[in-house]
Amino acid sequence: MKTTTNRPIPLGLTMLIALFGALLALALSGGHDASAQDDATHASSAISEKELALRQDMRKLWEDHVTWTRLTIISLTTDAPDTQATVGRLLTNQTHIGNAVKPFYGKQAGNQLTALLKEHIAIAADLIAVARKGDTAAVSSEQKRWQANADAIAAFLSRANTNWKPAAMRAMMRSHLRLTTNEVVARLTKDWAADVRAYDRIHVQILHMADMLSDGLVAQFPARFR
Repeated sequence: MKTTTNRPIPLGLTMLIALFGALLALALSGGHDASAQDDATHASSAISEKELALRQDMRKLWEDHVTWTRLTIISLTTDAPDTQATVGRLLTNQTHIGNAVKPFYGKQAGNQLTALLKEHIAIAADLIAVARKGDTAAVSSEQKRWQANADAIAAFLSRANTNWKPAAMRAMMRSHLRLTTNEVVARLTKDWAADVRAYDRIHVQILHMADMLSDGLVAQFPARFR
């Protein structure tokens, strides 16, 4: 069995990681941490069985999203042999999310959302690759692409449902990027305590995002959830 030794992180990679975090912090300065918002309204209100099913299904979809994203980050940063299978499962999750909105907005809209989410995953993978190489110019370029994609997802959702306000959706997506970046940086720097904290925070944030999406669907289609 081969053993590996932890070697000091090269100075170039340390500088790259600092730039990686600084660029995203600057880009996302207008956002907010959605995980700090109050979820008490969901716990205190009585809902129908149909609405409960919607909320549970929506949470499952987005929990899968952050879970398989985490496993993909681990695989991509360690060149693990499970990388292809893990990335494949993560991409399948994007199809599942797109399929979930088809009953409300149609097949074309569902496929469009899936395409945007798969682009979200592809850009994240590209970011990890260039970060590991120490290519600071490429990191900056890929981060701009990632933010543009997140804004496109927010805009798509806001157009579909007026209850999903543009500013709130954009802030939610940018918070998601920021927290995912924290996960990546923690893995690259081998800061395992920070890595655990990052996942805990993104897990809470994604549940809030799922509830926000469910709120909008119930408000737009109340008859379907009585």
